[in-house]
Amino acid sequence: MFHRHYRLYASMLYLGDALSGLPALYGAYSLRSYLVRFAPEGLAVYFNPQLLPFRDYLFCYLIFLPVWSLLLGITQRYSNVLQFPLLVQFGRALQFLVLTGVSGAFLFFTFQLQISRPVFFVFLILAGVWLGIERLLLQWLLRSRNTSEHTQIKLLIVGTDRGARRIGKALEQYEKWGYHVVGYVAYGPEHANDRDLNVLGVLDELPQLLNESIVVDEVLFVGSQTKDLTTLEETIRLCEDLGIRTHLVADFFPISISKLSLEYLGDLPLITLSAVPDHALSVAAKRVLDCTIGLFLLILLSPLFLFLAILVKATTKGPVFYRQTRCGLYGRKFTLIKFRTMIQGAEDRLWEIKHLNEMGGPVFKMRNDPRVTRVGRWLRKSSLDELPQLWNVIKGEMSLVGPRAPLPEEVRHYSSKQRRRLSVKPGITCLWQVSGRNDINFDEWMELDLQYIDNWSFWLDMRIILKTIPVVFTGKGAR
Repeated sequence: MFHRHYRLYASMLYLGDALSGLPALYGAYSLRSYLVRFAPEGLAVYFNPQLLPFRDYLFCYLIFLPVWSLLLGITQRYSNVLQFPLLVQFGRALQFLVLTGVSGAFLFFTFQLQISRPVFFVFLILAGVWLGIERLLLQWLLRSRNTSEHTQIKLLIVGTDRGARRIGKALEQYEKWGYHVVGYVAYGPEHANDRDLNVLGVLDELPQLLNESIVVDEVLFVGSQTKDLTTLEETIRLCEDLGIRTHLVADFFPISISKLSLEYLGDLPLITLSAVPDHALSVAAKRVLDCTIGLFLLILLSPLFLFLAILVKATTKGPVFYRQTRCGLYGRKFTLIKFRTMIQGAEDRLWEIKHLNEMGGPVFKMRNDPRVTRVGRWLRKSSLDELPQLWNVIKGEMSLVGPRAPLPEEVRHYSSKQRRRLSVKPGITCLWQVSGRNDINFDEWMELDLQYIDNWSFWLDMRIILKTIPVVFTGKGAR
């Protein structure tokens, strides 16, 4: 579906979802009042008659509304929600309700809110029903466009090559939304003999076709069969004069994983190719999660930090923390902090044991590294040496989840493809940590990092964080 229509429908859905809490809250409150008023005398003891006025519940809802809206954006992903079947949309709505319930319960117990628990639970149920009805109505509205000649969008494709066929095939899945391909126009007579396509004429005949022969709402130009895009200038100007919307299919870019988008710098259009996560709301939520969990763990684990610092200082000579220059986002240098697990001057002795490397590639890993202290071996096994990196996370140099921060000398040996792992912030944990860590080879490690980038979502981060917990306790793959 073209972006302008999709954005309209997605905005309608988002607005309906954001406002769904109001009728759900009123319905839940009314039902609770009804139960208190009309419950049999024997059951009245189970219902607290002291019910706060509705304005108090409305005030709590308005205070919670920013969280409500944020959870909607994270779970529903309105940029692609309508492309999925209803069952998937219902599943995403259920995710939202579960998170809303957890967030509401957290606020309830933290601030000791005097709200009725039956009202809260019925509110969630009614909100879920409302979300489901919205999606059913929107699906019906979109499909109804296909039933009338006056609501359909008729498309003409200029081009007859493989790219034009691919565009036509892609548009077939949107026929249920009201999009119909009326035919194809060839760039010249040599391309007009394709019997598999409904070729209406050649490019020189397009003015006559548009003025006299067919009804067309939009024209798509597939430019791979023309040597110079300037040859389309006159035809595009004709479409402008007729008020017909035109699209230029950008299939001439040699991209495989990058996502293409159109942005504006002032009034100048920019075609943007991006192979990194760029969903603004989810990226912002990731940063909020980093700061919230990072600060919470630093405060909660401060006694453990003090104990480990004393343990490191009492058992070995040298500083408590080990600081090392690492590469962050797009190669930015920063100082990574860890609890020291090796003897002082360990880096100067690396050349003595470098031939014993068990990892391969530019990374050095050794199962029984003689430079590691006895306490350091335990810290590494339990991953407690990584805890000071929470400070790097709060500073914005790292994230909770992301590829391991490499050394500058390691980066110098990366291939061009492997350098793409620097396109996101490094993290304390990632797919590598939960997939065997040092038990997998270097190339597999790099592929896991790239897989993480290509499939990134806020929920993938949450799953990795949850999977990291048992890995830390078992010490699987740690050296």
